[in-house]
Amino acid sequence: MYRIGIKCRFSAAHQLEGHPGRCSRLHGHSWKVEAVFAAGEISSEGMLLDFDDAGAALEDVVAPFDHCLLNQVEPFNRVAPTAENVAREIFERLDSRARGTAWPASLESVTVWESEDARATFDGG
Repeated sequence: MYRIGIKCRFSAAHQLEGHPGRCSRLHGHSWKVEAVFAAGEISSEGMLLDFDDAGAALEDVVAPFDHCLLNQVEPFNRVAPTAENVAREIFERLDSRARGTAWPASLESVTVWESEDARATFDGG
């Protein structure tokens, strides 16, 4: 199995209402996102997927969250904007976009970091 990963960053604030700790207060992060694509074969050019194409798709998916208060952005106006839910939402949006292409690879996982030490991964499984 071949895998490639592409990363991007965005800045956003959030508030975890009802959380018993300090995350219940409004605060922000410089989020890092990694999307991993996988396939059993690579192209005749020796590529699983063009990094530029995958990166552009990821940037487009993340753009609505950049420099926003996530609690005011769909679906986080209904669902807690935790790292886990952000990872799932980015996965679902990117997976939907990837399925609309002729890419030979499928999206395997999305990992988001709210800090250097804290991350969450969603793999669609």
